[in-house]
Amino acid sequence: MNPKVVPSAQLEGMVDRWKQAGKQVVLTAGRFDTLDEIQTELLRRARALGDALIVALYGEPSEPSDWQARADRLAALESVDSLTVLPEDAPVSLLQRLQPPYYVLLGEYGERDLPIVETVIAYGGFAVVLPRVSGESQG
Repeated sequence: MNPKVVPSAQLEGMVDRWKQAGKQVVLTAGRFDTLDEIQTELLRRARALGDALIVALYGEPSEPSDWQARADRLAALESVDSLTVLPEDAPVSLLQRLQPPYYVLLGEYGERDLPIVETVIAYGGFAVVLPRVSGESQG
């Protein structure tokens, strides 16, 4: 397994060290069923907002066949500093624990994202939407 892929419990220590070093941490989450050029560019733009990008990949850690290939593709990207796998209903608790300065929504922002955005705002962070450019595929 790629060393960038870590259990979410290990992220707290990593984020604490990055913050103590004065680094701005960016977090994003998604399924990343397909990783096309557009998503790769959005991840690069997300990383440019700070000094370290964490990707929370939605999957079931107990079922590696579901998420392992997606995790490997994401971890291979230069823009991704760390990656964790968690159930789709878990980003709010991860954000509450890590409190990264930036949470990035890639492509679209919808009503289902409101609890996440509210969580980020509650601890003083910024929720940033990086929209797809008109005419881009929805992949």
